[in-house]
Amino acid sequence: MKNTNTYNKTVKKQSIRLYSKVIFALIIGLLSLASCKKGQPIGPNQSSIDRKPNLKASSTNLQLSEANFDKLAEDLIWTPGSNHGTNSAIDYTIQIDLKGQNFSNPSNIKMGRNVYDKKYTTSDFNKMLLNQLNLAPNTNATVEVRIKSSTSDTTIKPQFSNVENIKVATYKPVSSTLYLIGDATPNGWDANNATPMKQDPNTPYVFTYQGNLSAGQFKFITTKGQFLPSYNEGQDSTKLFYRTKNTQPDNKFTITNPGPYSIKVDLVHLTITLKKLAGPAYNKLWIIGSATAGGWSLNNAAQLRQDPGNPFIFTFNDSLSVGEFKIATKLDFNAPFYRPTTNHPAISDTTVQLNAGSPDNKWYISQAGAYHITLNLQNMTIHIKPFKPYSKLWMVGDATPNGWDINNPTQMTVDPNDPFIFTYNGPLSTGEFKIPTETGNWSGYYFTPGINHPSISSTFAKLSYVVSGGSKDIKWQISTAGNYTVKLDQLHETIKIIKN
Repeated sequence: MKNTNTYNKTVKKQSIRLYSKVIFALIIGLLSLASCKKGQPIGPNQSSIDRKPNLKASSTNLQLSEANFDKLAEDLIWTPGSNHGTNSAIDYTIQIDLKGQNFSNPSNIKMGRNVYDKKYTTSDFNKMLLNQLNLAPNTNATVEVRIKSSTSDTTIKPQFSNVENIKVATYKPVSSTLYLIGDATPNGWDANNATPMKQDPNTPYVFTYQGNLSAGQFKFITTKGQFLPSYNEGQDSTKLFYRTKNTQPDNKFTITNPGPYSIKVDLVHLTITLKKLAGPAYNKLWIIGSATAGGWSLNNAAQLRQDPGNPFIFTFNDSLSVGEFKIATKLDFNAPFYRPTTNHPAISDTTVQLNAGSPDNKWYISQAGAYHITLNLQNMTIHIKPFKPYSKLWMVGDATPNGWDINNPTQMTVDPNDPFIFTYNGPLSTGEFKIPTETGNWSGYYFTPGINHPSISSTFAKLSYVVSGGSKDIKWQISTAGNYTVKLDQLHETIKIIKN
């Protein structure tokens, strides 16, 4: 039989030895963890002085193209460096230089700590090569890439990874801005006032425009005030040609049928899509209400005028009484009406809605008088403006006696019984004319026709701000010289041109 006391002493000694070994192992493990920087990969060689980062490039031959601007071009991956057995943190820097320069003046991209991967899109990698290495666009070159591993202890020399050689072909990024220019466009051939196009937020080399184009020509420029470089018509009307010199062909796109258009331009693939859009939802509108002469009678409702140069724009120019109005799409109270978004808003409010039934909101005229009302169905806006007649008007142009002398144009005569009516009686030559509201300034408010060179039997006139050479700089044309009577009604925006 075993001695119980001896047995118990033996077991106790063995337990103490085992417990001591466990405690010692835990202490060693904790000390090992403490020697590593928090967040760094932990391994048996973490503090090895000889360990260097190992770099791997996902591609060593890159043909960069803007068509792939958002695609992954390069993925640089590296293994951890060493903190040399200290508690120092490790910082990583990507170094890039041209092959053969031996990293004498590299581009340094600081990556920070605990980072072992850098992804570049095509656009980002191309920008880095152009801006940081000063490579020229459309250049073939070989660059060298390595990882610099540094600790926060400045007394310890940094380590460098292996070098990866990457062959690259750079590209020239297309413009980030694009403008429409030409007599078919809203602002004509004025390069300082060219019409901006909208850059696609998802595809930056695609630009769009939607709006009205007149009969005429157009092209594209990249910078306001500069005619070069430009994008012109290429092999056909669906292709673009990038023009950089005045000696190159200056072919332009042509609009023969004016109206609303959408334009989509792709500067990488040098394509253009031009589509004529459907016209407005309505071609006839009427104003009705207690503020109008016809009151609430549909039979006596006054019809708005549709602008011949822009079918989305309707105008009403006449006297209004104190009262309400809305704009009918049919002579039917059950049909949709154009109305304000709230009842009786300030006449400076430009918002419009189209609805049938309720809410039956209406505009309210609080002060009787002459008004010019412009309703735009394309952008759903309305402008209601009291109209005060100009006290003086002139005619300017090579058809008039004083020609194109804006400082001394031919003055018209106001009707003594109606301040809105102005008349000219006298000779007109073959040529053009328009009607300025002031002298000495080519840019300003003019009465002009709705389209350029309409028939002189057309009575349409409108007041608009004209920039010299812009698309609104349209004129009447006299094709037969002789004595004429020209009678302009400012309020109703009508003109009569009669050969005597």
